[in-house]
Amino acid sequence: MTIRHSIVMICYNQEKYIRIALDSVLCEEVKPYEIIIGDDFSTDGTRNILLEYKNRYPEILKLVFNEKNLGIVANANNVAPKATGDVIHFLSGDDWFRPKFLANMNKKIFDLNIDPHTVRFILVPHTVYHYVDSTEKTIRNNPKLIEQFSPVGLLFRGMLFHRQVGLSRALFDRWPLFPSDSDDIGLWADLVQLAMLTQHVETIAIIDSEGPVYRAGVGIVSKAKSSELARSYHAALVRIHSYSLSGDIRLNSADAQYLEFLIDCWSVFLGKNQKTIIAIIREAFVLIYNNIREIRPIAKLFFYLLRRTIVRLIKPSL
Repeated sequence: MTIRHSIVMICYNQEKYIRIALDSVLCEEVKPYEIIIGDDFSTDGTRNILLEYKNRYPEILKLVFNEKNLGIVANANNVAPKATGDVIHFLSGDDWFRPKFLANMNKKIFDLNIDPHTVRFILVPHTVYHYVDSTEKTIRNNPKLIEQFSPVGLLFRGMLFHRQVGLSRALFDRWPLFPSDSDDIGLWADLVQLAMLTQHVETIAIIDSEGPVYRAGVGIVSKAKSSELARSYHAALVRIHSYSLSGDIRLNSADAQYLEFLIDCWSVFLGKNQKTIIAIIREAFVLIYNNIREIRPIAKLFFYLLRRTIVRLIKPSL
């Protein structure tokens, strides 16, 4: 069986990085079936580079040149549904994939004997963060931890890092568009979209090798103020909760309770409600009492918020 891989890319003014992104998949032995690229009205040399690659790989590259700048959400909504492959991967124009990325995907599919057209799976390699000083950090996915919670529960517990790669055709057929009011949510609007998708996952398969490389400190998210990102993250959590109440996102009772706790924590951090730190700690103990496995994500969350609070006190302008 030949696996047809679709790469979905969106880009804007990324002439400095787009060759690296494209070469990371086109220079491999296992070639993608298609690369669909939505260029969001770039004003630098990005389009010329894309046309150059289109001439070199006319059967693989499918270019969508927007006639005006649509923004990240509208660009993604326009391009993603055009993917027709068996397994779909998203790649930003300033990121790239490690060598043998697609070959490792194929091996996992064959080893597990899973059909991308009938099984709603995601294949999850480890994610690499590449910083502006060229140092790197690998975020590894732990199979034992992933077995402890539902797929959507893993997402907002910060225990699943997959950057929307390795999506089976059966799962991608349920790929939801970003909410029309994503601009109101902000830069974390993709969390809402991911939650809507991840609720349909039947199988998570860990690939024990590095896959997507995220270029930290370059894109719009990296350049946003931490306070802006915090408010957007809280808005995304509130929207997920709203969707869970309306039935658009299905959560089990443990996930629903943790989500409410998470919203309370961030509300206190942002000064949006009257709950005290003591009340939040009490909620945490109740969650841990009901499910001891919650201790790891809660401890990680508390440490993160404590660190953010200290940074905010030192640098209130962030």
